[in-house]
Amino acid sequence: MAAGLLSVLPASAFAWQRPVPTVEKVVRPGQTLKIGWFISVDPTCRSLGPMTVNLIEPPEKGRILVEQGPEFSSFPPANPRSACNKRKTSATRLIYSAPPGPADDDRFTIEIVDSLGDARRVNYHVALH
Repeated sequence: MAAGLLSVLPASAFAWQRPVPTVEKVVRPGQTLKIGWFISVDPTCRSLGPMTVNLIEPPEKGRILVEQGPEFSSFPPANPRSACNKRKTSATRLIYSAPPGPADDDRFTIEIVDSLGDARRVNYHVALH
């Protein structure tokens, strides 16, 4: 009976809901700014491939661009991959283009999926001034 019940329940019934962090950024109206980048490497600093960034809730005012390019990682000293911080590694970049005009705020939510299929969401609050 239990096996039959498991097949009826959606997979999301077993997902552990993590709090969604909010990243605060400031961008001048009319400016384009790299507001984040995401890196996935093994302990030898070999890239595990690009991350996928899905736009869950788009910004109301600005535009988002996702691109690939080299960036420095920032692993803490206790992390075995901290040696990777010394050189640039392939990264998935998040670029925000603010509209021209008066100061205002913008918000959007992304989902980041790494090469292992692990997903996490991040809210962004962008102060435009």
